[in-house]
Amino acid sequence: MAGIGKVKKDDKQEDSIESLQAEFNASTDKIRELNGGAKDKNKLSEDTKKKLRTEYLRAAQIARTLSQRCTNDDEVEKYTNYYKRLTERAASYGSVMQSRVPTTTFDDVKGLDNVKKLVKSFMFMAQNPEILKHYKLEGGLGMLMYGAPGTGKTMFAEAIANAMNLPLFIVTPADIFKSYVGESEQAVRQIFQELDACPDGAILFVDECESIFSRRTQDTKDYKAAVTTELLQRINGFGVDGSKRIMIGATNRPDVIDPAYLRYKRFSHLIHVTPPDDEAKRAIIEGKLSGIELDGVTTEDVLEMSKGVSYKKTEIGMVATQTAYYSAADLCGIIEEACRMALEKLQASGSTTPIPLTRDMFESAFKKIPPSISQELLDEYNNFR
Repeated sequence: MAGIGKVKKDDKQEDSIESLQAEFNASTDKIRELNGGAKDKNKLSEDTKKKLRTEYLRAAQIARTLSQRCTNDDEVEKYTNYYKRLTERAASYGSVMQSRVPTTTFDDVKGLDNVKKLVKSFMFMAQNPEILKHYKLEGGLGMLMYGAPGTGKTMFAEAIANAMNLPLFIVTPADIFKSYVGESEQAVRQIFQELDACPDGAILFVDECESIFSRRTQDTKDYKAAVTTELLQRINGFGVDGSKRIMIGATNRPDVIDPAYLRYKRFSHLIHVTPPDDEAKRAIIEGKLSGIELDGVTTEDVLEMSKGVSYKKTEIGMVATQTAYYSAADLCGIIEEACRMALEKLQASGSTTPIPLTRDMFESAFKKIPPSISQELLDEYNNFR
């Protein structure tokens, strides 16, 4: 076996092989103690099951580290098998994080063809590890998706999980930042233990990630600095062991994210999620209006209303200028607002027979819901990086 004492790596003192083995033995002893000889886990209390899952995940993490650190082939195989069995046992006790394989598909996401191409490339590599090995590439994929609110970042994360048939774990600042000292770092460890308990891979989606990955300064609180350190260690090379793991961050404020997160092997791909173009808007409008009767207005008319074009007077006359942009969420809100106006008319007339949507309804809806994305905001995103 290799490694006696402490070895320094990435500015962090690593535990020796012996101390890791001692931790592993202590963790398995704790598991036996919690089980208390029970043969049927269904007879255990929910609190005990939760503690057992946490301890199984902890033991699995130590076993995984030992499998990577040992140099003796028999030891490597032994701890690799421990890791697999322990993660399976942990999974049998349920999850403390909400995860699911979403139903959203790439067809539901309009535009973002370059991102779809990137994900499909990753899927090809994950399905053909021999090609990955030939080109000396590593697995894992980290993406930071930034852009204005309502442009479909969460929806795209769902489509990726659906395409890969993998569970999607959604993490928000509230899942990480806790009240007591040490709890936040433990929350980070718990999240990644949950991901490790998914043998086929998983998608980690960090929403509002600017709050979690914020830039460190001299005024940064100790607990936030500790969380940053823990996160950087956990996501460094996330999924490079060949497992199908993708980490996606979503933010409206990429400028406040600590640069340490943006280096290669962490968030390697920075993706600006722009407002929908005319083709994407047409698809959104047609999809939302499918099956709804229209009177005196067409989907092309609604698309034209959504252009966000205004006119200003110049020396050569009135010139059209794009000053604001509708997001996908804006468009959905406008169509729903037009439908609510139809419901109000039905309620006023005492009828329950659906009536068609009219041009007046859409014009009123567009006046009520202005475009949420300004040209100035887009310029800021375009100038990022």
